[in-house]
Amino acid sequence: MNTMSATYSPDDNKLRLYPLHRLDSETYARVKAAGFAWAPKQGLFVASMWTPQREDLLLELCGGIGDEDTTLAERAEARAGRFDGYSERRGKEAVAAHDAVQRITEHIPLGQPILVGHHSEKRARKDAERIENGMRRAVKLWETSEYWERRAKGALRHAQYRERADVRHRRIKKIESERRRMQRAVDEAQKFLGAWRAQGLTMERALQLANRVHIYRRFPLADWPRNPPASQYEGDMGIGSALEGGVISAEQARDICVRSHERTTAWAQRWIAHYDNRLLYERAMLGEQGGIASDRFSIEVGGEVLVRRGEWVRVVRVNRKDGVIVSVTCARRFVPVVGIEEIQDYRAPSAEEAAKAQAAMKLPPMCNYPGEGIGQLTKAQWDALYRDYKGSVRIASNDEHGAHRLRSTLGCYAFPDEQDWNKRHRYVAVFLTDAKRIDPPAVPVALKAA
Repeated sequence: MNTMSATYSPDDNKLRLYPLHRLDSETYARVKAAGFAWAPKQGLFVASMWTPQREDLLLELCGGIGDEDTTLAERAEARAGRFDGYSERRGKEAVAAHDAVQRITEHIPLGQPILVGHHSEKRARKDAERIENGMRRAVKLWETSEYWERRAKGALRHAQYRERADVRHRRIKKIESERRRMQRAVDEAQKFLGAWRAQGLTMERALQLANRVHIYRRFPLADWPRNPPASQYEGDMGIGSALEGGVISAEQARDICVRSHERTTAWAQRWIAHYDNRLLYERAMLGEQGGIASDRFSIEVGGEVLVRRGEWVRVVRVNRKDGVIVSVTCARRFVPVVGIEEIQDYRAPSAEEAAKAQAAMKLPPMCNYPGEGIGQLTKAQWDALYRDYKGSVRIASNDEHGAHRLRSTLGCYAFPDEQDWNKRHRYVAVFLTDAKRIDPPAVPVALKAA
């Protein structure tokens, strides 16, 4: 007969282990190492979140994982009840400590000083010490009582917060992001599996593949015998280093990497399955709640949205992911991007407002021409630059040309012979010498007339 049971709750994504008796030292060590913490008031072990390793452990110990019987709201109420009990007990102890001080002070006249040298001096000093300690204890107990009262209210507020539609929507977006990350891991592992399993594997090809993956392991001499000049190092070593050091052959590297990529694929696919189940649950719960407020609106550039704290802001860009609006960029200086779940109301733009917003968002044309203070690069050099080190700079219109843009990068790349530190680490415009020359646009007629 199994003496333990396990549950999973989709409300908080936590695994729980219910033992019927005290765990033996070995099992206790395994449960603690897996990240489970003992909750004495509930009589169970709880993990902060689901992981494949924790699920495997519970399946081994319990044979299966059931659904949690209690809901998030019920657990919050039970927790608040425990905290209220703590607060009430500490309050009673504080009253008792204060009453004890009052009984000591009853026989002492108000303002009576300690009579130095009198036979009552010793008792008076002892009473003063007891009064001070009693008052300190009473104050501390009152503070503790108020602390547990705040904890009880906080437990209920937290449960209500997690059930809000906007919070659930943000949770769905986070789960979707994590799922995409795991899918990328699967895709990358499958790509490398195909490359390793291709016919005609050479040492050169094995080195190319090994240097593109982050697979490390140890090669002890007892299991991987080799003679100098092969590397005799037995610590952690990358597969590429092991190939270059003559520790393993191309075929051995292939076998190691294939097993590693297969494990990665299986591990990531378990996460994907878990995320799919969570998304089904969260979307179903969000649907029962009626969705989020912004689902009622067709948001367009130029319109206004009401965000939290009663602020109306104008939309300058609508950001989509897989065809679905995930956020909007607003015309405000601080925190311009607003998540779709934060929108409470919407005002559609007039035709004139929509046209103005579209015009404001339209980028000026990209040009490519030489000039004073403009660096020079080839297209190959530009493409080789790290993406964070290249961008564009806007050139305002003047009497000679209209508004346009130029490519830009750090001065150390555009002017490699420049010695001034400030100029080397400042972004400057660049001209691609082997790309088509594009001169700036002419000044608009309306501006010339003005």
